[in-house]
Amino acid sequence: MPFRPGVPGHRGTAAAAVIVTVCALVLAFASAAWASGSLVQVLRGQVAVQQQLLDRAITDLEQQQADLREAWSRVDRLAADLLRAQKDGESAESLRLRDDDLRQAEGDLLMRLFACQQLRGTIAAARERLGTLQVELARLEGGGKTEEDPLSGRWTLVMEPGGQKGEMALELDGTLLQGTYVLEGGWFGSLRGTFVAGKVRLERVDSQLGFMAVYYGELKRGRPSRLEGTWEGTHLSAGIPSGGTWVAERIEDTGDTGEETGYPER
Repeated sequence: MPFRPGVPGHRGTAAAAVIVTVCALVLAFASAAWASGSLVQVLRGQVAVQQQLLDRAITDLEQQQADLREAWSRVDRLAADLLRAQKDGESAESLRLRDDDLRQAEGDLLMRLFACQQLRGTIAAARERLGTLQVELARLEGGGKTEEDPLSGRWTLVMEPGGQKGEMALELDGTLLQGTYVLEGGWFGSLRGTFVAGKVRLERVDSQLGFMAVYYGELKRGRPSRLEGTWEGTHLSAGIPSGGTWVAERIEDTGDTGEETGYPER
């Protein structure tokens, strides 16, 4: 039987429908809230939707794990029956039919195992999104009081492999992070992401190639402060590494953010 991940019980189609519905609800919440000028209302709606999505994924995982146990029991039983039939000297045709049944059961087992892995990833991502939204909501409901901004400003940047140097300018608004960057070789573009519990996640969007990489890092406070972490490429073009490490150091005297970097054009 062909291996088609996520097919068992047509729950993959149902999950996709739920995600579409959830996205529609998020847009509905956002439209209504922005019309009334309430960012808090937007975030409350998104927290509720993300919680529903998380609860649904946990319920689906519980059912998939039950199906996985049943599928494993069937594989174990059919494998034992085939071995017994081989020892008893059953006909070649009988053994072939038994082997076909076992292969089908093994394919079903692999399908359900893959579905469980996908759901675990969905749950982890949903928990991360929910945590980010809850932190931002708590900040706004508390009057927007936050500690001194540790990220906004200019940073020098070095990326490995290759020791590629550059500079980025960041702006922090609550837990939301955005900015721009320029690298040696004429690479430049925008950055977007989040800052939660001392950790950053930044998406790099190149001016020509689009979404190129995701940067994960941790803030090391000091004079100057540093960001250190790893990055994963999303644009697997020839000659572009698929991942590596990066470090950024804050420029204490920000000066003029519009000055020329002197990096050559592409």
